[in-house]
Amino acid sequence: MNAEEAADMFEPDGDMQHLSKADQRRAGIIRLLMESPSVQIKDLATRLDVSLMTIHRDLNDLQNQGLVRRLRGSVSAEKSMLFESSYLYRARQHVSEKRKLARAAIAHIEPGNAIVWDDSSTTFHVTEFIEQVAPVTIITNALPVLEKLRDAAEIDLIALGGKYHRAYNGFFGLACERSIRSYRVDVALMSTTTIQGLSMFTQDEQVLRAKQAMIEIARKRILLVDESKFHFSALNHVADLSVFDVVLISNSVDSSTIARLRDGGVKLQLV
Repeated sequence: MNAEEAADMFEPDGDMQHLSKADQRRAGIIRLLMESPSVQIKDLATRLDVSLMTIHRDLNDLQNQGLVRRLRGSVSAEKSMLFESSYLYRARQHVSEKRKLARAAIAHIEPGNAIVWDDSSTTFHVTEFIEQVAPVTIITNALPVLEKLRDAAEIDLIALGGKYHRAYNGFFGLACERSIRSYRVDVALMSTTTIQGLSMFTQDEQVLRAKQAMIEIARKRILLVDESKFHFSALNHVADLSVFDVVLISNSVDSSTIARLRDGGVKLQLV
Protein backbone atom coordinates (compact mmCIF):
# COMPACT_ATOMS: atom_id res chain seq x y z
CA MET A 1 0.00 0.00 0.00
CA ASN A 2 1.39 3.39 -0.97
CA ALA A 3 0.61 6.83 0.43
CA GLU A 4 -2.17 7.44 -2.10
CA GLU A 5 -3.97 4.22 -1.13
CA ALA A 6 -3.54 5.02 2.56
CA ALA A 7 -5.05 8.45 2.03
CA ASP A 8 -7.91 6.90 0.08
CA MET A 9 -8.92 4.95 3.17
CA PHE A 10 -10.04 8.16 4.85
CA GLU A 11 -12.59 9.12 2.23
CA PRO A 12 -16.11 8.93 3.66
CA ASP A 13 -17.09 6.59 0.85
CA GLY A 14 -13.78 4.75 0.78
CA ASP A 15 -13.99 1.09 -0.19
CA MET A 16 -11.27 -1.29 0.99
CA GLN A 17 -12.65 -4.34 -0.80
CA HIS A 18 -10.27 -3.84 -3.73
CA LEU A 19 -7.23 -4.08 -1.43
CA SER A 20 -5.47 -7.21 -0.27
CA LYS A 21 -5.91 -8.35 3.32
CA ALA A 22 -2.46 -7.01 4.14
CA ASP A 23 -3.29 -3.59 2.74
CA GLN A 24 -6.63 -3.56 4.56
CA ARG A 25 -4.79 -4.37 7.77
CA ARG A 26 -2.26 -1.58 7.18
CA ALA A 27 -5.05 0.87 6.48
CA GLY A 28 -6.57 -0.26 9.78
CA ILE A 29 -3.31 0.54 11.54
CA ILE A 30 -3.37 4.07 10.13
CA ARG A 31 -6.99 4.51 11.20
CA LEU A 32 -6.09 3.54 14.76
CA LEU A 33 -3.20 6.00 14.72
CA MET A 34 -5.59 8.76 13.69
CA GLU A 35 -7.46 8.17 16.94
CA SER A 36 -4.42 8.20 19.22
CA PRO A 37 -1.01 9.88 19.00
CA SER A 38 0.72 6.63 19.95
CA VAL A 39 -0.27 2.96 20.16
CA GLN A 40 1.55 0.02 21.69
CA ILE A 41 2.56 -2.50 19.04
CA LYS A 42 1.23 -5.42 21.08
CA ASP A 43 -2.13 -3.62 21.33
CA LEU A 44 -2.25 -3.30 17.55
CA ALA A 45 -1.76 -7.05 17.23
CA THR A 46 -4.58 -7.68 19.69
CA ARG A 47 -7.01 -5.22 18.10
CA LEU A 48 -6.37 -6.50 14.59
CA ASP A 49 -6.30 -10.14 15.75
CA VAL A 50 -2.96 -11.02 14.16
CA SER A 51 0.44 -12.13 15.43
CA LEU A 52 3.19 -9.75 16.53
CA MET A 53 5.28 -11.02 13.61
CA THR A 54 2.57 -9.95 11.18
CA ILE A 55 2.23 -6.51 12.79
CA HIS A 56 5.99 -5.97 12.63
CA ARG A 57 5.97 -6.80 8.91
CA ASP A 58 3.14 -4.32 8.36
CA LEU A 59 4.92 -1.62 10.36
CA ASN A 60 8.14 -2.20 8.44
CA ASP A 61 6.26 -1.55 5.21
CA LEU A 62 4.51 1.56 6.53
CA GLN A 63 7.71 2.93 8.03
CA ASN A 64 9.57 2.44 4.74
CA GLN A 65 6.89 4.58 3.08
CA GLY A 66 7.31 7.32 5.69
CA LEU A 67 3.83 6.85 7.15
CA VAL A 68 4.66 5.69 10.69
CA ARG A 69 7.44 5.88 13.26
CA ARG A 70 8.34 3.20 15.79
CA LEU A 71 9.91 3.81 19.20
CA ARG A 72 10.39 1.44 22.14
CA GLY A 73 7.48 -0.89 21.56
CA SER A 74 5.04 1.76 20.33
CA VAL A 75 4.18 3.32 16.98
CA SER A 76 2.92 6.75 15.94
CA ALA A 77 1.81 8.32 12.67
CA GLU A 78 4.28 10.47 10.79
CA LYS A 79 1.94 13.47 10.86
CA SER A 80 4.30 15.74 8.96
CA MET A 81 4.15 13.31 6.03
CA LEU A 82 0.58 12.01 5.94
CA PHE A 83 -1.68 14.19 8.04
CA GLU A 84 -0.26 17.70 7.69
CA SER A 85 1.83 17.75 4.53
CA SER A 86 0.60 15.13 2.08
CA TYR A 87 -1.47 16.68 -0.69
CA LEU A 88 -2.88 13.24 -1.48
CA TYR A 89 -4.27 12.99 2.03
CA ARG A 90 -5.60 16.54 2.25
CA ALA A 91 -7.25 16.42 -1.16
CA ARG A 92 -9.51 13.56 -0.02
CA GLN A 93 -10.76 15.18 3.15
CA HIS A 94 -14.05 17.08 3.60
CA VAL A 95 -14.59 17.37 -0.16
CA SER A 96 -18.25 18.39 0.11
CA GLU A 97 -17.42 21.17 2.58
CA LYS A 98 -14.56 22.41 0.44
CA ARG A 99 -16.73 22.58 -2.69
CA LYS A 100 -19.34 24.64 -0.84
CA LEU A 101 -16.67 27.03 0.38
CA ALA A 102 -15.22 27.26 -3.12
CA ARG A 103 -18.59 28.08 -4.64
CA ALA A 104 -19.14 30.79 -2.02
CA ALA A 105 -15.72 32.31 -2.76
CA ILE A 106 -16.78 33.15 -6.31
CA ALA A 107 -19.14 35.85 -5.00
CA HIS A 108 -16.07 37.72 -3.73
CA ILE A 109 -14.21 37.67 -7.08
CA GLU A 110 -14.97 39.97 -10.01
CA PRO A 111 -14.24 39.71 -13.73
CA GLY A 112 -10.88 41.25 -14.49
CA ASN A 113 -9.40 40.48 -11.06
CA ALA A 114 -5.81 39.36 -10.61
CA ILE A 115 -5.75 36.56 -8.03
CA VAL A 116 -2.85 35.10 -6.10
CA TRP A 117 -3.86 31.53 -5.27
CA ASP A 118 -2.18 29.31 -2.68
CA ASP A 119 -1.35 25.60 -2.80
CA SER A 120 -4.11 24.37 -0.48
CA SER A 121 -6.42 21.49 -1.35
CA THR A 122 -9.35 23.65 -0.18
CA THR A 123 -8.79 26.51 -2.62
CA PHE A 124 -8.18 23.99 -5.42
CA HIS A 125 -11.95 23.43 -5.60
CA VAL A 126 -12.43 27.03 -6.73
CA THR A 127 -11.14 25.78 -10.11
CA GLU A 128 -14.58 24.23 -10.61
CA PHE A 129 -16.29 27.62 -10.52
CA ILE A 130 -13.71 30.24 -11.49
CA GLU A 131 -14.77 30.43 -15.16
CA GLN A 132 -18.06 31.95 -13.97
CA VAL A 133 -16.18 35.21 -13.30
CA ALA A 134 -13.71 35.08 -16.19
CA PRO A 135 -11.75 36.83 -17.49
CA VAL A 136 -9.29 36.67 -14.59
CA THR A 137 -5.55 36.40 -14.10
CA ILE A 138 -4.36 33.68 -11.71
CA ILE A 139 -0.91 33.71 -10.13
CA THR A 140 -0.17 30.48 -8.27
CA ASN A 141 2.43 28.10 -6.90
CA ALA A 142 -0.07 25.20 -6.95
CA LEU A 143 0.64 22.62 -9.65
CA PRO A 144 -2.91 21.11 -9.52
CA VAL A 145 -4.41 24.56 -10.22
CA LEU A 146 -2.10 25.09 -13.18
CA GLU A 147 -2.93 21.67 -14.59
CA LYS A 148 -6.68 22.06 -14.12
CA LEU A 149 -6.96 25.52 -15.67
CA ARG A 150 -4.31 25.42 -18.38
CA ASP A 151 -6.93 25.14 -21.16
CA ALA A 152 -9.64 27.26 -19.51
CA ALA A 153 -11.01 30.07 -21.67
CA GLU A 154 -10.33 33.66 -20.61
CA ILE A 155 -8.03 32.68 -17.76
CA ASP A 156 -4.45 33.93 -17.85
CA LEU A 157 -2.15 31.73 -15.78
CA ILE A 158 1.10 32.88 -14.22
CA ALA A 159 3.20 30.16 -12.61
CA LEU A 160 5.31 31.17 -9.64
CA GLY A 161 8.82 29.83 -9.71
CA GLY A 162 10.63 27.95 -6.98
CA LYS A 163 11.55 24.46 -5.93
CA TYR A 164 8.90 21.76 -6.38
CA HIS A 165 7.73 20.17 -3.12
CA ARG A 166 6.11 16.77 -3.72
CA ALA A 167 4.23 16.61 -0.42
CA TYR A 168 2.47 19.92 -1.14
CA ASN A 169 2.32 19.48 -4.92
CA GLY A 170 3.49 23.04 -5.28
CA PHE A 171 6.47 25.37 -5.62
CA PHE A 172 8.19 27.12 -2.74
CA GLY A 173 11.45 28.69 -1.63
CA LEU A 174 13.27 31.97 -2.15
CA ALA A 175 12.57 32.20 -5.89
CA CYS A 176 8.85 31.68 -5.26
CA GLU A 177 8.73 34.32 -2.54
CA ARG A 178 10.59 36.87 -4.67
CA SER A 179 8.24 36.20 -7.54
CA ILE A 180 5.15 36.68 -5.36
CA ARG A 181 6.39 40.04 -4.10
CA SER A 182 6.94 41.28 -7.65
CA TYR A 183 3.14 41.49 -8.14
CA ARG A 184 0.24 43.49 -6.77
CA VAL A 185 -3.12 41.71 -7.00
CA ASP A 186 -6.80 42.28 -6.34
CA VAL A 187 -7.45 39.07 -4.39
CA ALA A 188 -5.52 36.54 -2.29
CA LEU A 189 -7.33 33.19 -2.23
CA MET A 190 -6.08 31.09 0.65
CA SER A 191 -6.64 28.36 3.21
CA THR A 192 -4.55 27.15 6.14
CA THR A 193 -3.26 24.09 7.93
CA THR A 194 -4.96 24.95 11.20
CA ILE A 195 -6.54 27.71 13.26
CA GLN A 196 -5.59 28.21 16.89
CA GLY A 197 -7.29 30.98 18.80
CA LEU A 198 -7.69 33.91 16.40
CA SER A 199 -4.73 33.04 14.19
CA MET A 200 -3.76 30.68 11.37
CA PHE A 201 -0.76 28.37 11.66
CA THR A 202 1.20 26.02 9.45
CA GLN A 203 3.88 23.44 10.11
CA ASP A 204 6.37 24.22 7.36
CA GLU A 205 8.43 27.42 7.30
CA GLN A 206 8.58 27.58 3.51
CA VAL A 207 4.78 27.39 3.31
CA LEU A 208 4.61 30.09 5.99
CA ARG A 209 6.78 32.45 3.97
CA ALA A 210 4.83 31.91 0.74
CA LYS A 211 1.48 32.55 2.45
CA GLN A 212 2.74 35.67 4.20
CA ALA A 213 4.03 37.03 0.89
CA MET A 214 0.61 36.40 -0.71
CA ILE A 215 -1.12 38.25 2.10
CA GLU A 216 1.21 41.24 1.63
CA ILE A 217 0.51 41.78 -2.06
CA ALA A 218 -3.31 41.53 -2.07
CA ARG A 219 -5.86 44.31 -1.85
CA LYS A 220 -8.56 41.84 -0.74
CA ARG A 221 -7.90 38.65 1.21
CA ILE A 222 -10.20 35.62 1.32
CA LEU A 223 -9.69 32.63 3.63
CA LEU A 224 -11.54 29.32 3.22
CA VAL A 225 -11.88 27.24 6.40
CA ASP A 226 -13.54 23.84 6.77
CA GLU A 227 -14.32 22.14 10.07
CA SER A 228 -11.13 20.07 10.12
CA LYS A 229 -8.93 23.16 10.56
CA PHE A 230 -9.79 23.30 14.27
CA HIS A 231 -8.55 19.81 15.21
CA PHE A 232 -4.79 20.04 14.68
CA SER A 233 -1.88 22.06 15.95
CA ALA A 234 1.00 23.51 13.95
CA LEU A 235 4.21 25.26 14.89
CA ASN A 236 4.39 28.46 12.87
CA HIS A 237 2.12 31.51 13.16
CA VAL A 238 1.18 32.76 9.68
CA ALA A 239 -1.20 35.65 10.38
CA ASP A 240 -4.07 36.82 12.54
CA LEU A 241 -7.48 36.14 11.03
CA SER A 242 -8.24 39.84 11.30
CA VAL A 243 -6.10 40.51 8.19
CA PHE A 244 -8.72 38.79 6.01
CA ASP A 245 -11.59 40.74 4.49
CA VAL A 246 -13.76 37.63 4.72
CA VAL A 247 -13.30 34.21 6.30
CA LEU A 248 -15.60 31.70 4.64
CA ILE A 249 -16.24 29.02 7.24
CA SER A 250 -18.24 25.79 7.18
CA ASN A 251 -21.46 25.94 9.18
CA SER A 252 -20.50 22.53 10.61
CA VAL A 253 -17.98 24.29 12.88
CA ASP A 254 -19.32 24.25 16.43
CA SER A 255 -21.24 27.30 17.63
CA SER A 256 -18.83 28.11 20.47
CA THR A 257 -15.95 28.39 18.01
CA ILE A 258 -18.02 30.61 15.72
CA ALA A 259 -18.94 32.85 18.66
CA ARG A 260 -15.31 33.10 19.78
CA LEU A 261 -14.16 34.14 16.31
CA ARG A 262 -16.92 36.71 15.96
CA ASP A 263 -16.19 38.11 19.41
CA GLY A 264 -12.57 38.43 18.30
CA GLY A 265 -13.57 40.64 15.38
CA VAL A 266 -13.08 38.06 12.62
CA LYS A 267 -15.22 38.83 9.55
CA LEU A 268 -17.03 35.52 9.11
CA GLN A 269 -19.39 34.24 6.46
CA LEU A 270 -21.02 30.91 7.30
CA VAL A 271 -21.30 28.51 4.36
